[in-house]
Amino acid sequence: MNEQEYKYLDSNIYLLGNVKWNSEQQAKLFGMYNRITNENKPQTSCGRCVLNIKKRLQFEYEKRKIKLEG
Repeated sequence: MNEQEYKYLDSNIYLLGNVKWNSEQQAKLFGMYNRITNENKPQTSCGRCVLNIKKRLQFEYEKRKIKLEG
């Protein structure tokens, strides 16, 4: 996760909770996920798919946060 992505999530951490993403947020977060994982997941509203993306972004966010604090 790069600095810009970390700052975006830090400012919008609620997006990793139980909220519905708008199309702009969805594009940003799917793009972030695909860049981090080197996958090419298409944007979808599939609940399980979005949940897995949220979990992975949360993990990467926490990992970066610990690295910055430590």
